[in-house]
Amino acid sequence: MRKWSVLGAALVVAGTVAVALAGTAPAVVKVTAKEFAFEPRELKVKAGQPVKLVLENKGVIEHDIVLEKLGVKTAVIPPGKSVEVTFTPKAKGRYPVVCSVPGHKEAGMTGTLVVE
Repeated sequence: MRKWSVLGAALVVAGTVAVALAGTAPAVVKVTAKEFAFEPRELKVKAGQPVKLVLENKGVIEHDIVLEKLGVKTAVIPPGKSVEVTFTPKAKGRYPVVCSVPGHKEAGMTGTLVVE
């Protein structure tokens, strides 16, 4: 009997660890870039939770996405391509999102990341 008790306890612990690890999976946030806007313009995530930001360029010229205050920047991508970056926002707040390709921010390619 004792053998099964130890095995049962081990399975409970393993299951608990698996659930805990599953809880740290990144939240996937998809953003579409086109001339000259991000969709959606406002992104909401939770502080302390990893975020996988996926940027898809549906425009006709190249774009990127930058969250300067969080140290996040994707590669500049050509039309029809996508890129992803994973990061973990630590502090609650509102953070500006921009396309850093010259002239795009000024043309209105901006948004906000809200960390709750």
